[in-house]
Amino acid sequence: MGYYHFEVTDFLEDRYFKSWVFTPSRESCEFWDNFLLTHPEKAEAITSAKLVLLGMRTEMEADFPTDGQVTAMLDEIQSRKNTASRFPMRGLWVRLGASLSAAAVVLLAISWLRQPDRHDSHVSYEELLSAVEAPLTEQTNTTTAPILLTLPDSSTILLQPKSSVSYRKDFARHALREVYLSGEAFFTVTKNRRRPFVVYSNELVTKVLGTSFLVKAFEDARQVEVSVKTGKVSVFPRTDTEVCEGIAQPELAGTIITPNQKAFFSREQVQIRKELVDSPEILASAVLPAPLLKFQDMPVSELFGNIEQTYGIDIVYDDRLLGQCLLTASFTTESLYEKMDLICKGIEANFEVMDGRMIVSGRGCN
Repeated sequence: MGYYHFEVTDFLEDRYFKSWVFTPSRESCEFWDNFLLTHPEKAEAITSAKLVLLGMRTEMEADFPTDGQVTAMLDEIQSRKNTASRFPMRGLWVRLGASLSAAAVVLLAISWLRQPDRHDSHVSYEELLSAVEAPLTEQTNTTTAPILLTLPDSSTILLQPKSSVSYRKDFARHALREVYLSGEAFFTVTKNRRRPFVVYSNELVTKVLGTSFLVKAFEDARQVEVSVKTGKVSVFPRTDTEVCEGIAQPELAGTIITPNQKAFFSREQVQIRKELVDSPEILASAVLPAPLLKFQDMPVSELFGNIEQTYGIDIVYDDRLLGQCLLTASFTTESLYEKMDLICKGIEANFEVMDGRMIVSGRGCN
C-alpha cells in the first residue's frame, strides 16, 4: 500500500485507515506506529485525517461515513478549489504544508454539506481556507539568484533559484529542528546538541547537530546529493526504521559524511554511496600542521599524513610497501587530485577514490 503518497483526503477514503481510527487493533496500531516512524513527515496528514474522522463520527452519530458522503464532500472541495484561481497551492506546499489546512477545510465542508439549505449557500473555497492558519512557513526562490534565509534558531539557508524550503511556524520550540527541502540549498546550522537539525529531501534524511552542508534534491532528479563543508552529518533513507527511531537523539547514525565528502542517494535503488567533492579544500580548522609545499627525501607516510590532516581525507595504503618511499618535490597551486597524481607518479603507484577515501596501490620501493 503506497501510503507515503497519501494526503489527508486520501486517508479519509481508505478503509484500513478508517478501521484503525474507529476500531483499532494490535495489528493496525503496530502498522501505523511503524509507518509514522518511517515517515515522520506524514504525521500532520495522519493526525488531521484522524481528527476529521472522529469529528465526522460525532456529527453522524458514531456511524462510518459512507463512500457516497466522503466522495460528495471531496468532490465539492475539489470543485471549489478549481475555481479558486487567486489561491494557488503548488510544489512543496501541496506535499507538506496543506495537511492541516485540508483537514480544517474538510471539517468546515462537513458542517456546510449537512446544512439543509447548502445548495443555496455561497461559501467559497477561499473563505473556508481563510479560517485556517497554514501549519508551515514556506519560502520559495522565484528569482534568478540565491537568497539568504535566517531561521528562528539563527541557522541560515542559502536557497538557490527554483527551490523551496518549509518549516514549522513554531520551529524554535520543537525538540527536532525540521526543514523540508525541494531543490538546492546550502545550510549553516547553529550548533545545538540537544536539538538535532533534520532536513527531509525527497526520500533522504540529513541529520546534523551544527555544521554547514549542501543538499541538492530536485523533484525530477534520480538522486539526492549531500556534501559537507564543515562538521559532519549523517544521511539515511526514510525507510531505515532503526535510524529513524532514534532521530531525536544527539548521536549521528546512518552514513556519516565529513568535510570534503559527499553522498549520493539513488532514489530508484534506495542506496547511498560516498565520494569526495570535486574540489577538496584545505580545512579551515587545519592550522597545524600547515600544508607541505616543499620537501626533500621525505617518507611518503609523512606526506600522506600531512595531506590527511589538512584535507580531512583518509588515505589507505600498504605502509610496508610504500611508507618508506622517499620523495622530493614542491607544490604551488595544485589541487588535491593533482598533488596525489604527482606523488603517485614519483613512487610508481596509482590512486583511486572509493567510499570517500583515497586508495593508493603500487609495487613499493626497494
